[in-house]
Amino acid sequence: MDVPWLVVAGFGAHIKSTRNTLFVQKEGVIEEYPLDSVRHLLIIGGHTLHTPVIANLVKKGARLSFFEADGKPVGTIRPFNNSKEAELSQIQKNAPSYRYAVSIARGSMKSKTLLIGRLGEIAGRELYYEGESEIFSNALDELEYLIKISEIRRIERLTTDMYYEVLSRALPTKFGFRRRTDRPYHDPVNAILAFGYAMLFGNVMFSVTGANLDPDTGMLHRGPSSLVYDVMEPFKADMIDREAIRIIREDFCEQDYECGPARCILSDSCMKELIRLFHKTIDQDAIDRQVAALRESLEQTTDYIIER
Repeated sequence: MDVPWLVVAGFGAHIKSTRNTLFVQKEGVIEEYPLDSVRHLLIIGGHTLHTPVIANLVKKGARLSFFEADGKPVGTIRPFNNSKEAELSQIQKNAPSYRYAVSIARGSMKSKTLLIGRLGEIAGRELYYEGESEIFSNALDELEYLIKISEIRRIERLTTDMYYEVLSRALPTKFGFRRRTDRPYHDPVNAILAFGYAMLFGNVMFSVTGANLDPDTGMLHRGPSSLVYDVMEPFKADMIDREAIRIIREDFCEQDYECGPARCILSDSCMKELIRLFHKTIDQDAIDRQVAALRESLEQTTDYIIER
């Protein structure tokens, strides 16, 4: 599925345009894009932007959004009187949250159980304690019969808490990980997971913004950036957790972190390596397709399917 937004990330690109073509020059390579195909230009980091780019895109009804290098949104330039954007915002607010919440929770739970199964095969032993596998299976079956979104959230939270407890059994006990906790993190495993989730959050935010969706209007989650959390939840296990567990089991050592009474801190070299590895496992194309599917579902009132 093609997406109508374009991302220019990193540093040092030169962005220019004519009335019909957008040019992005970076590290000696020039890429060209028909201006009509770019409905939203996302600029992440530090680049040189020629003012005709802004004028030419806005004239064609496109938006430009700016982000810090770490993914923090800075601001957006949009055309005046964009009725299509207002219409999409209203569609999103009026969407049947229940139906989307079920799909998101189901996708999240399935991805987690698949990873537990893979890790059990690698370990050569069953990671579930007696009855836990049935709890996950029953929770998936129960989703279809729940009436309230609050009940869906309860089931999703329950299975997520259990998921991290099961994951802990695949990790060396010396790292002190028992379950997912809030900040400040007192063990390196929680610190690594949080670091990966922050990277994934940025990538999902780019796509949600690129699709002109309101990141604060979620279905399963509520509050600031709730739609971003909705989209990223089913991706966590495959894009972050699987690689994080591999790192901790195979390559992690005491020099990579320091834990004190207040919190656990990852070393600079560890964070650089995590950035390199998570850049490989975070599949931006898959995220873009998922967000594009979400927007299409909202506009055409079709079922929202979580990509596998």
